[in-house]
Formats: sequence, structure tokens, C-alpha cells
Amino acid sequence: MKSSWIKSAAFIAVALLLVPAAFAQTTGRIEGRVVSEQGEALPGVTVTITSPALQGERISVTDADGRFRFVAVPVGTYNLRAQLEGFGILEQQDIRVALDRTVTLQLTMSSAFGEEVTVSGVAPIIDTTSTTTGANFDEQLFRDLPTSRTFTGLAFAAPGVVTGGLGANPSIGGASAAENRYVIDGLDTTDPAFGTIGTTVPEEFVREVQVKTGGFEAEYGGALGGVLNVITKSGGNELEGDIFGYYSDDSLQESSPPVPAVGQVNGYEEYDFGAAIGGKLIQDKLWYFVAANPSYTDNFVTTRGGIDDTESQDQLFYSGKLTWQLNPNHQLVASAFGDPTDQNDTILNSYGLLGTNDEFGADSYGLSYNGTVGSSVFLEASAGFYSEDVSSKPYNDVPRYDINRNTSYLQDWLGSINCSSLDPYFDTFSPFTATLDPSCTGATFATEVDERSRDEYRGSVTWFGQTGSIDHEIKFGGLSRDVSYADNSRYPGPSPAPLIADSIANGPLERNVVIDPTGLRGQRFALYNGFYLLIEYQQDSTGDTSEEALFVQDSIRFNDYFTLNLGLRADAYNSTGDISGQASGLARELDFGFSDQLAPRIGFTWDVAKNGRSKLYGHFGRFYESVPLDINVRAFGNERFNFFYFYYPEDSSGNYLLPTAQNPGTHWFTYILGGGTGVDPNLDPMYTEETLLGFEYEVAPNLSVGIKGTQRDLNNVIEDISVDNGQTYYITNPGGTVSVNPVTGAPLAESANFPEPTREYQALELTLNKRFSNNWQLFASAVYSENKGNYGGLFRQDNGQLDPNITSLYDLPDLLKGADGLLPNDREYQFKAYGSYVWPIKLTTGFYFQWLNGTPISKLGGHPLYGANERFVTDRGSAGRTPDVWNLDVHLQYPISFGTGLELQLIADIFNITDQAEATTVNQTWTNERKTETTDPNECGGPGTGTGTACPNGNPLWGTPTNYQTPRTIRLGARLSF
Repeated sequence: MKSSWIKSAAFIAVALLLVPAAFAQTTGRIEGRVVSEQGEALPGVTVTITSPALQGERISVTDADGRFRFVAVPVGTYNLRAQLEGFGILEQQDIRVALDRTVTLQLTMSSAFGEEVTVSGVAPIIDTTSTTTGANFDEQLFRDLPTSRTFTGLAFAAPGVVTGGLGANPSIGGASAAENRYVIDGLDTTDPAFGTIGTTVPEEFVREVQVKTGGFEAEYGGALGGVLNVITKSGGNELEGDIFGYYSDDSLQESSPPVPAVGQVNGYEEYDFGAAIGGKLIQDKLWYFVAANPSYTDNFVTTRGGIDDTESQDQLFYSGKLTWQLNPNHQLVASAFGDPTDQNDTILNSYGLLGTNDEFGADSYGLSYNGTVGSSVFLEASAGFYSEDVSSKPYNDVPRYDINRNTSYLQDWLGSINCSSLDPYFDTFSPFTATLDPSCTGATFATEVDERSRDEYRGSVTWFGQTGSIDHEIKFGGLSRDVSYADNSRYPGPSPAPLIADSIANGPLERNVVIDPTGLRGQRFALYNGFYLLIEYQQDSTGDTSEEALFVQDSIRFNDYFTLNLGLRADAYNSTGDISGQASGLARELDFGFSDQLAPRIGFTWDVAKNGRSKLYGHFGRFYESVPLDINVRAFGNERFNFFYFYYPEDSSGNYLLPTAQNPGTHWFTYILGGGTGVDPNLDPMYTEETLLGFEYEVAPNLSVGIKGTQRDLNNVIEDISVDNGQTYYITNPGGTVSVNPVTGAPLAESANFPEPTREYQALELTLNKRFSNNWQLFASAVYSENKGNYGGLFRQDNGQLDPNITSLYDLPDLLKGADGLLPNDREYQFKAYGSYVWPIKLTTGFYFQWLNGTPISKLGGHPLYGANERFVTDRGSAGRTPDVWNLDVHLQYPISFGTGLELQLIADIFNITDQAEATTVNQTWTNERKTETTDPNECGGPGTGTGTACPNGNPLWGTPTNYQTPRTIRLGARLSF
């Protein structure tokens, strides 16, 4: 355990920062230097900035070196005015301040005796002070592009960001889709349990989105991938608002190629509408913004068994914000937002109608403060609360029967016992067949209670000073989080009851033996040829994690052109569950102190052209994982699995019967899991190290080009392993030979060897950015990269498992044979371009184009203990690639002005306008054969095998598409603005 004084010091450090600043920046800044025509510094110049985004005006007076600075500047477009007696007034307009970006200006004032105003050129497009890489999407760009209705779709337009097999969660810099942080209005909204997107907001609520892909300063932590930083809209002195609506259905979409032996989506209808309004309560003092956006989607589907159903999702987005300027130097912002959702889900790959009624969504509340003290101290502080409730209720809460046929490439799903029947006899040559009542509804997983929350407090102090001729910007701060997760879930089925059956597990046949005196709350039947499994499962656990962090960083400016950024971050956390303090032997918790997680950050920027429009930069950083709480409730909680192996019951004629809990057949083996997982006392925290080097240059006003190289390596992977074939598990940093079972202390008959987990990402990136001017804007990137290793990350794409730090890959040495190779997110080549043009007739045309080469394909097989798709028949990613994919999306927007401050915008988005239909994923199951032997290129399977062949366990559909590009789709919309 951490020493108590260390934890106390962390909280004292936070308390000293006045109030419990945001996880990520919610503003930008403007700074610069004013000189005379002879190049001499001009002290005493009064510099004033104004903007519709700013309450009142801000004033700064240049110091002895002619420097001025405006920190915590709200995102927006600004006018700057510089005045000094004896000089002409200088004014610069249209200074665009982006989220968490610095605009650096070089201003020259001319001697004059009149009141003439001089207008200078446009502001630089390059932030010459920062090593952070990625992309910013402001409100106007968001509206001009054909994107999904929420901010998450924008992430995929950033360089080096690709789909990660987990819906809207992107893979950034080679990381899995569960390794990012999501921040809205400075509040961490990452799902506490699984590290994925916790909540989102639609475009009408958003002021700007920043996608950070690398080079973060020390104040940022917890992300092995990237950071999505979102700021919502505020009010203003002028009343402004939108009323909007969007619609699409299957009549506006081309048909998609069918996927073999999987259910079909026959049609859909989706629409949403809403309103947003912002204004003032007190001029330049108190602003408000409120918005609501209900959204409705229906998918009309047919399951594999031919049963029709409607999947539906009803979602309500809401947002509210108050901005209060206490005085020109101090500001408070309070915000609230959420996305409560009701959803009916159907398993399309089912014979019956299996589904759930789901309720989920999060609510977030935050309060932030920033202020200046004197001319050299800047304070930030924030407090926030995130809460998410999830429930999942099966259509019919009875045991489910899963038919596992060796002769089939898929698992066939049956419905409930009340509406299914099987052929009366089967053997190893004759698989099950099923007949179902068309009204059959079956059961899926049941979640009765799922509560996730995060309390967050953060504060920082920035001091601007000098040592001789060297300028310093020293920032130090800390954070504290309390995160919790409660999970009460089970398989469907009867309430707990004694399980009684005939048994041959311990010798000769015994009649009416009590196999399990109480039973668990849920049951599921997995049917095989010749035997079946009765699997009992229940979860009733809570987990808690306390996180603290301290950081210090110094931006050292040696002159106008060279900056050295030095930083150090220290994190500490303690993750526990219900049984963390109850077990003897190995601890059942994660406990790391500040000294265990020291994360250095070193970077530099150099304006080699000495004109404020060039940047040579480099950065090295270490980034530690913020461990999701799934491990707390599963490894340190009350999760229980009981596996009972049975021979089928028979009727009086010797025909096999469908088993039930009351008539289970003959028991012959028991396998029990649960009771917690021990933790290696020498466990080290997991982290990524990143090195990048790049150069940017503004080749023309508003136009820059860049090149960047990136190297990322994953270290000290945390995973659970077993050295006794799944009887006991413990959590460690795998890698090396184990000769003693650390759980039991018993020597192993044969040493177990686990290769060290590796993940290496290398990329070369070219970019072009044309900021909006002269009615057009354009952003483009080309990336050449490689993502390789034997460990994909916290989300395992091979089998679709989202169990951060306790995936199945490292459970057994057998599963790691052939695991090294190209990882699922490897995309060797990427090209993306997006932009817009406003025509003389006022029509706006926006577009998004991408071309990506395919992802690696593997040959997967079954394992005796772990089941399908758990072993590599040949080396990972060595069986080719999926097809290259490209698509072009177009946005059309035409305004109609009513001359009274009202404007109606007619909108059409056309996605995949050329209707490309390439496969995005393919079936990678080579064989259903369950064995431990791997990497055998001659193992039978794949096309030409399967039922009725010499290789009956092979999968003839290996390599065939399982998903296609979304076909050409049109979405229509309208927005009335005032």
C-alpha cells in the first residue's frame, strides 16, 4: 500500500490550488511581441482584444521586451488593437483562436501623429509553441462537413486515426479502441468500466473538437492512444439559436450485399430534431446556453431463423451552460450534459428472436474556474461528476440453448425452452436441427444493476517569469478522482436452486447426487455432439479506484524562436473490489504510488525561419494507463462461473432429449471459476513511450504543410495468466518462464513460458492545411505506418473481447503460439482529405474523402478449453489483407435569408456517393477444430471444407465478408437560425 503521508501530500497539493482545472484545456491563448519599425521592443503598448465569444474586453500591457499575453481565451474569432502614444494605432482582425492552441503574433507599429488605423496581415496558422499533434474542428468546419451527427465521427478524419473494431471508438496511433480519453467541457467522460466513449453530444451543441494524437504535455495523462477534447457552446451578448431536424430512411439508401448465413437488415428509419438557444442574462457578465435533441432510429430486421423484428433506439441529448465573469480577471463556468437512451437489441445471427430491452446513457455536471492574479500568475480549477446507469432485460428471462456444431462455421442460437425442439437423436455425424414457433422469443444476458461514476477534482497554477533573458512558463497542479463501478448481472434462467443429477464424475454411477447445493442466479446450456455444458453465471460486485496525479512543466523560451518544454507527471492509483481485503496469499488489488508512475515529457519547438510561421519540433513522452474498472469487479469481485459437463438425458427409447435443470442427464465433470484473481506483488504499471519529430511551414497565408515521424512502444502489459491450464489465474506483467504456481506455491511439472507482450507502431505522416479564406478550406493527410506485435491492446479484436487487462490472449501459453505479426489495426497506407467551398450563389459544398488499404487477415481455430477463434493456425496477420476501401461523402447546404435575422439552411448529406461496396471485415475462422497445436500451415480448413468433406470441422466461409461499406445513403435536414 502507498504510505499514508504520500496520499495526504497529494490531497494537500490539490487543496492548495484553491478549488478542486479541467482534465483538458477548454480555451486557447493569444500572445506576441510588439516592436517598432526598427525592430526595437516597445514596452507599455496597450493591447486590447474583443470578440463575440468574450465577455467584455481583455487588456494587456507589453513588458520591457514588448511581450503581451492573453491566457484562457474562449474559442472564437478576435480583433486586436494596439495603442502607444507617438505611434499609429495598429489593428489586426479575424484572429482565430482554436481549442488548446496558441496564436503567436509579431506586431510592428509605425511612428505617427494622427489617429490612422493600420491593419496588419493574417495571423499565423501554426502554433509555434506546442508539440501536440492532431486536428482541430471548429463549429463552422463541423457544419460544413458530411459527418455523423455527433462529434465522435470527426476523430476518424484526423491523421493516423482508423476504425478499431469497436463502433465509434477510434484506434489512434496503433492503440486499441479502448485506450483513449474523452473529455467534454474539461470533464473526463470516458466510460469508467471499459475505457470507451461514455457520452457524446450532437454538432449543434459543439463549439470545437480537438483530436490529440500525440505529443501531449505533462498535464495530460491516462491515454495510451489519443484524447478527444470537446468544448460545447456558450451564450453571448446577442440572442442566437437554432431549430433543426434531420431525416433518412431505406428509400434514401442503396441495398447492401447480404452477409452469408447472418440475419438481414431490411430497412430503417431515423430522424432527430431539436433546438439550441444562447444569450445573456447580464450584459458581459452572465451568459447562458441550453439545448435539447431527441433522436429516434428503427431498424427492421429478420433473424437467421426468419423471424421479423424491429430494433429501436430512442435517445435524448441535452446540454446547458452558464458563463459568469466575476470581473475581467476571474470567470466561472457551470455545465451539464447527457444522453439517456432506451434501446431494443436483436441478435440477428439467431434461429429464434433473441433480444434485450436496454437502458443506458450518462449525465455529467462540471464547474470550472480560471483567473489571473497580478500580471504573472494564472489559476485554473474544476470539479465534476459523471454518472452512468445501464440495464439490460431479456425479451424472455429463461435459460438459453446454444448449439455448438462441429460441422458448422457458426454457433446456432436457439430461443427459450418454451418454443424450441430438437431432432430426437443426433451423433457425431448428424448435427442438431431446430424447429421453432415463429413467435418464439429467447433470452440474452441480463444486467439488473450497472452503475458507473466518477468524481473529479483538478487544479493548477501557472507562473510567468524570467531568469535573466530566459522566459519561463511554469505550470504545476494535481488531480484527484474517485471512480466506482457496481455490476449485478447474470445469465438468463431460473432462480438459484439445488442442482441434482445422476453422476459418474467420481466413479461408478450415483443416483440423485447434489451437484451444486445452491446454484447461481443464471443458467445457459451449450449443446455439443455427445455432451453438453450447463453454465451457471452471476456477478454481484462493486469496484472502486482512487486516482491522484501531480505534474509540473516548464516552457522555457530562450528567444523569440526556440522553446524547450520540460515536464514530469506522477500518477498513483488504488483499485479494489469486494474481496480485495479478504483473501490470503496474493493481493487482489492494483496499488501503484507516485514513484511507480513517473512520466517524463521532453519537447522542443524551433522557428527555424524566424518569422513565426515555421516549426521544427520533437517530443518524447511516457503515458501510463488509467486502468478501467472492469478488472475490479471481475478479478477482485464476487463473479462466479460454474461449468457442469453432462451426457444428455434420454427417453424410454434411448433418444436424446433437450436437457433442463430438472432433467439434466448424467454429470461427468465440474469446472469452477471465481473467487477472485491474485496480483503479482512485483507488478509494474502499463505504459506507452512515444517519440516524434516533425516540421511545419506556412508556405502561404492560411496554408501550411507538414511532415512527422512517430514511434510508439507498449511496455509492462498487465494481463492475467494461468500456469495450470485454467485452474487458477493471477495478474502479472507476462514475459518469461514460470516454474512455480504463484497462487498455490506448488512447483510445476513443466515450466510455462509466456513471450513478452509487444506492440510497436511506426508512422510517417504528411499533412496540408488550408484555413478557411477566400471562400474555401482544405485539409489533407497521407500516412505510411506499421503496427505489429503479439498484443493488440485492452480490446482484443481477434475474438471481440472487451475486458481490459484480463483478455483471454495471455491466459495460456497455447494461445500465444503464432500470435506475433501484423496487428488488427495495421493500415499500411492512409489518405484523407476534407474541406468545403462556398459558391457565389451561397451554396456550401463540403466533402470528406478517405482511402485506406486493408487490414491483416488471420487463420483462427478452436481451443479445447477456450472455444472458437482462440488460437492462431498460422502466424497472426499472415493470410493476406481485406480489400482496400475508399469512399467520398458530400455535404450540400443552401441558406435562405428572410431579412429579419432569420436564416433557413437546407441540408443534404450524401455518404459513399459512388456506392462503393468492398468488405471491411471478413470471416477469419479457418477451422472449428479444438486443439492446442498451432501454426500448422497444413491444418485443414477454409474454402472447400466443412460438412460432407474430408475436413468436416473446417469453415468453408473463411475469408468471406462479414461487413461491407455502408451503401450510398442520403440524409436530409434543415436548420432555422436566428
